[in-house]
Amino acid sequence: MSFGKFLQHNLEDLLKAGASLELNAAAILQHNLENLAKCAKRGGATLTLTNASGLLQHNLISIARAGEGSVTFKD
Repeated sequence: MSFGKFLQHNLEDLLKAGASLELNAAAILQHNLENLAKCAKRGGATLTLTNASGLLQHNLISIARAGEGSVTFKD
């Protein structure tokens, strides 16, 4: 199933409910990635972001801080 078709609030709801997701970081805006990371933390989920090597380091740090251990980055 491709979660790329889901709206931001649907993804946030899934993460807050405890569902762990793997999403393409290159297809999501920075502030939305940070919000998703926060939702993963709240729900005890893991947010895995693929294609993360294309993000700038300060953006990766910002996402990681927002998720406080709930985010995994993949190339």
